[in-house]
Amino acid sequence: MRDSDLDDLFAEARRESPAPSADLMMRILADAAAEMPVQPAPVRSVPRRTAGARFALFGGGGLFAGLATATLVGVWIGIAQPPVAEVLWPGTSGDPLETMDLAPGYELFASLDVPVEG
Repeated sequence: MRDSDLDDLFAEARRESPAPSADLMMRILADAAAEMPVQPAPVRSVPRRTAGARFALFGGGGLFAGLATATLVGVWIGIAQPPVAEVLWPGTSGDPLETMDLAPGYELFASLDVPVEG
């Protein structure tokens, strides 16, 4: 057997390409259709608002943790009045909060020329 004999066989095979029968093609396509996955209809779901989603709207849990911490520290500083407050704000040592007039009366307006009605 020579190399040219093999080349002749390949050339003959290229010329005579067998076509599958219609029955074979129909069976192959039926098998392929049976194996195809069925696509379910897309279900439109209504988004639920969970607590995590609500926290995420405002910046997440870290934001609320920071707000809670700042609130508790503010209450602690207001009630305990630690000595650190006097160092940072020197006006607190001589003026206790109980002696300050936070809602002044009409004496504030006594210097006005027009009488105050009310």
